[in-house]
Formats: sequence, C-alpha cells, structure tokens
Amino acid sequence: MSVNRSPIPQVRGISRRRLLGYIGVGLVSSLMTPLPLDAFAASTQTSPQNLEKFMLVSRALTGKRQLNGQIGQRIYQILLGKIGGFDQKLALLQLLPAGEPAQWPPLQQQITRQILQGWYIGVIGEGADAAVISFENALMFDAVSDVLVIRSYCPNRPGYWAAKPDVAL
Repeated sequence: MSVNRSPIPQVRGISRRRLLGYIGVGLVSSLMTPLPLDAFAASTQTSPQNLEKFMLVSRALTGKRQLNGQIGQRIYQILLGKIGGFDQKLALLQLLPAGEPAQWPPLQQQITRQILQGWYIGVIGEGADAAVISFENALMFDAVSDVLVIRSYCPNRPGYWAAKPDVAL
C-alpha cells in the first residue's frame, strides 16, 4: 500500500522563531541606546542668572578664571536640593566677606566649604548622603596634573594603603 502524501505547502516569508528573534534583538538594542546624561540630572530647574551668580562666586572662591560649566551646573543643582534657600544663602557670598575665612560667619563658612568641596574633591556630603559630582575633573588633581596620571581604578586590594609597610633595614 502506498501512502500518497500531499505536498506540504511552503509558506514564503518569515518563521515564527525568526520573527521572535528579530523582536528580541530589537528590544535589547532599544534598551542599549545611550541616554543623554540630562535624563539622570536633577529635575530642579535652574535659572541662568542664578547659575551665573553661582559660577561667579565659585571663580572667586577657587581663584580659577575657567571652570567647567557642566560641573558647575551639577554642583549648583545638588546644593540647591540639599540646602534649603540656597540661592538666598549664596547671595551672602556675592561680595566675599573681608578677612580670613575662619573669621566669616558660620553660615558663610558652611556654604563656602560645600562649594569648594564640590569643586576640589568632586563629592558633596559624606557617607550615604554623599553625591558624586566628578572624579577626573576635580580641581584637587590640578596641582599634580603635570606629574601624575589620574587613576580610574584601584591598583591593589581595597584599603591597601592603610596597612603598615614592611620595613627591611
């Protein structure tokens, strides 16, 4: 007895498996699309005048004529979120007080310390409350930039610098 099989109809086009693969690749690639850093920035809207006042105060405090505007905007937004009424307190520093900073009123010292901490260390706050501004562009590296390369990694195990060195005499 011969079995007469009818030919399997060939469907032209794409198989379900291949279609699902294309959809998967499309989804993954859409998730890998780089997002602008503005998407992660604080939602606080800053006026250009207030930011410019902040940059003028920053230039006066750091003694630098050229400061990175993007880093300045980030420092300003973080301080605006951390310190209530920051714009009014910043106005106290529009004209830097006379004398040594140690003689300034405590409020001006605190604001000055936080502004300089953002520019020089690249971090505002401490512990779990710390906000990272920048590492490579922190002003603390300017003093040694002609001699040292800024590392972006730890060259040894964490905390290796805290152990006493082996001294061989």
